[in-house]
Amino acid sequence: MAETPASDGTQPGRKETSAPASTGHAREETSASASTTPAREEAPRLRITRSRTAWALAVFFGLQATAAYITMGWMAQIFRDAGVPAGTAGLLLAVTMVMGVPLAFVIPRLATRLPHQGPIVLALGVCGLAGYAGLYLAPAGGAWAWAVLLGVANCAFPLALTMVGMRARSGPGVAQLSAFAQSTGYLISIPGPLLVGVLYQHSGGWGLPIALMSALMIPQMAVGFLAGRDRTVEDEAGR
Repeated sequence: MAETPASDGTQPGRKETSAPASTGHAREETSASASTTPAREEAPRLRITRSRTAWALAVFFGLQATAAYITMGWMAQIFRDAGVPAGTAGLLLAVTMVMGVPLAFVIPRLATRLPHQGPIVLALGVCGLAGYAGLYLAPAGGAWAWAVLLGVANCAFPLALTMVGMRARSGPGVAQLSAFAQSTGYLISIPGPLLVGVLYQHSGGWGLPIALMSALMIPQMAVGFLAGRDRTVEDEAGR
């Protein structure tokens, strides 16, 4: 008796097995995509307060900001009290401020070419001390020279910003160092202009205020020299 074919078209007695061919391929794609996904590793946060370079840079930033704020706030008054006309005194202050524009392009380029930025810090500090000495001895006689010298000294600001980028190896390190140095530095700079005004009112002259400005330039040069050494905060803050 002949067997009748099954209604679904398959031969009787035969079992067809259909393996999911796409399973192995899907697994390969999954493993491939997993292997190509980059591992996201966050850089460890630095213990920035353990870095001597970070502290030196923060204090340097604060002292140079103190000198700049004192200059902007009181230099015109110093010239006016010395007998310089008000218009000329304002022009002298403008000269001091404008000096930072061209030097802001020169000093950072020079700093990045040197392994140690300390000599630049010292050169700017000497210009500041010479300018303060001139304000004390002959404020009206050499007013233009003192304005130029103090303008050069105030270029410690772009130098400080350049050193922030040079004292860390990574982007997160630069960001953390910048936040620490600038926030701490601006806090340090707050009392300076106020103290100069108090000394001027109590002494009735500019002798004590100028002496204070000159005295602050000494530690500024010292910590700036330390901050200019060829090292990074990662080496110090990770210890």
